[in-house]
Amino acid sequence: KSWYFPCVMPRCVGYLVQMGAERKSAKMTDKVRELTAYHEGGHALVAYFTKGAHPIHKATIMPRGQALGMVHQLPETDVVSVSAEEMRAELDVCMGGRAAEELIFGADKVTSGASSDLERATDVARRMVTLYGLSDKIGPVVFSRDDKETISPETRELIDHEVRAILDDSKNRATKLLQSKKHKLTQLAKVLLEKETLTGPEIKAILN
Repeated sequence: KSWYFPCVMPRCVGYLVQMGAERKSAKMTDKVRELTAYHEGGHALVAYFTKGAHPIHKATIMPRGQALGMVHQLPETDVVSVSAEEMRAELDVCMGGRAAEELIFGADKVTSGASSDLERATDVARRMVTLYGLSDKIGPVVFSRDDKETISPETRELIDHEVRAILDDSKNRATKLLQSKKHKLTQLAKVLLEKETLTGPEIKAILN
């Protein structure tokens, strides 16, 4: 087993996740393979073009553990703290998979594969609001889990509103980026379907 710093379906960049071996015997339909290629291609494209995102090490549509595919990112240095720019980049990369599904296949064809992407993005956004002081409306205040019972209903509602606003902004950024480079997304997905695994330099060559 290997350790990855991945952006995967279903887990997105930010956690070190121990992934299982590639399931080469796993059978996916052509439609699922195509959707997975666009999903992972969406993650990869957003990661490549978003300032603050970690460099891409590789992308694959080979099933591994519970994931149908993954984009493996590696930070260039040891991570001891994370900037607001890097957190927003992480959110955008998380949103890239679902945004790509919507762009290519339509909202009615979006799958459950992005559920953990959204879970991770929501966790990051909530931390931005309640722990890191990155909401103008909330301000430089920390709300810990121990404060949950003492926070007023109005403040809880404002926190939820700010978290939703951060996530909506992130999805909009990812969608606009993918729309502007839709031809590159299609090209990347087609090569992923053909080769199944691409290295960072190979992805760079496609997207440049």
